[in-house]
Amino acid sequence: MGEHRIEATKWARGWTSAVILATGGLGAGVAQAKPVAPRLFCDAYPEHPECNGALVTCETCHASTDPVAWNPYGLALLTALAGDDFDAGLAAALRSIEDADSDGDGATNLDELQLGTNPGRAESLWNPIPTPVGSSDHYELGEYDVAFAYRRAMVLYCGRSPSYDDLVGIRELDDDAAAARLHDDLAACLDAPYWRTTGLRELADPKVKPIKSVGADTTVIIQDFKVVLADYHWDYRLWRYLMADDRDMRALLTAQYHVVEDPQTGLLSPVEGTIPRPDPLAIDGGQPLEPEHRAGMLTTQWFLMSNTMFSELPRTTAAQAYRAYLGMDISKHEGIWPVAGEPADVDDRGVAAPACAQCHSTLDPLAYVFASYEGIILEGGKTGTWDPERPAALIPSWDDALRDSTLFGQTVGSVVDWGRAAADSPAFARSMTMTLYTHALGRGPTPDEAAAFGELVDTLAADDYSANRLIHRIVDTEGFGTP
Repeated sequence: MGEHRIEATKWARGWTSAVILATGGLGAGVAQAKPVAPRLFCDAYPEHPECNGALVTCETCHASTDPVAWNPYGLALLTALAGDDFDAGLAAALRSIEDADSDGDGATNLDELQLGTNPGRAESLWNPIPTPVGSSDHYELGEYDVAFAYRRAMVLYCGRSPSYDDLVGIRELDDDAAAARLHDDLAACLDAPYWRTTGLRELADPKVKPIKSVGADTTVIIQDFKVVLADYHWDYRLWRYLMADDRDMRALLTAQYHVVEDPQTGLLSPVEGTIPRPDPLAIDGGQPLEPEHRAGMLTTQWFLMSNTMFSELPRTTAAQAYRAYLGMDISKHEGIWPVAGEPADVDDRGVAAPACAQCHSTLDPLAYVFASYEGIILEGGKTGTWDPERPAALIPSWDDALRDSTLFGQTVGSVVDWGRAAADSPAFARSMTMTLYTHALGRGPTPDEAAAFGELVDTLAADDYSANRLIHRIVDTEGFGTP
């Protein structure tokens, strides 16, 4: 390990601790809170809307986990357990309080669980605003209106409102012909420049998190060097390529190629091998990682630079992968799937403390395989590379034999395995469906849309994980097309 990395790591230690807390330790539970509870709850209620590709959060039963406090539903459950073994007795205790109304909002606990609201918080009960029925000057109210859906689809996916003649024309068609026209024009939009460039790029922004000042477009120069720490255009091109043309979006987490764009035609195409740093005056850039260690968006130079940075154990990297592509934010107690014996606190950050352990028993095992990938290395062409000696060089107590990574209870031996397991998981299908659903409707599904949303998630595999086919299905939902 070079001296530059040792010094950078020492300098960044305090800063990295803050990042770890921000992504994995805030609001973590105490010893009395049960990290295994979300998984056991979903075992008991697999039909719960939040258990389709995800896990319920600790808020189902807790008002707070640090200090530990229960909401009325949690207190009822605690009473029903009556000292029984938690793991063995939870399912029976849950069933025994189904007919109660723990939060006093007029709905039974079971009704709220089936609806997807919280039986421990009265304010969560969903009371839909009555939908007006009839006709306005423009649309049929309270039912799916093809003209409304058409206008919405054109704005979202073509980047423009439909013309007056287009709207008049679609209103004059019968229902089947109007639906066919909607989908024909939607298909044209999805194949047009606006969606394939601007639309898809904006959809990726929360996952890529670009920072112009340290990207390839930077204007910052220090001592004759451009401050290019990595180039996020590679990330956007891979995203745009895989989210178009009925390609399998699971390759977002498994691709071992990169994507280039023809400056004349705008066509995207994959390229093999490594990509050298294109500008010798830049600190970094290109894609130096060997193909066999790549896992799509999880191993681009930008992703590793911006998340791992100087971290010995890249918790932030694993947390962002879990959040961006599996839809679960550990800092919000989402996706808690603890591993026995964890956290081991291999880098001596205090994460085994009771207030941190609940989240880190999931986060640290997610992060171990990322430890062999370099973060920021101020030596051109090294950022984002793979070094099997890196963990032991940075973490004195590191032992490869003891540091297995675990994702959803499955041992994964590398980031490549991590990406493959993640891509094939129900969590990925749910997360990507949610990404496109919230983009289309400007919000997540309401409780009365939970069943339709679940059907979208379930059909993704049958549609070969095509983003285009999923968008066509979303446009057909009542939530999208009802004014």
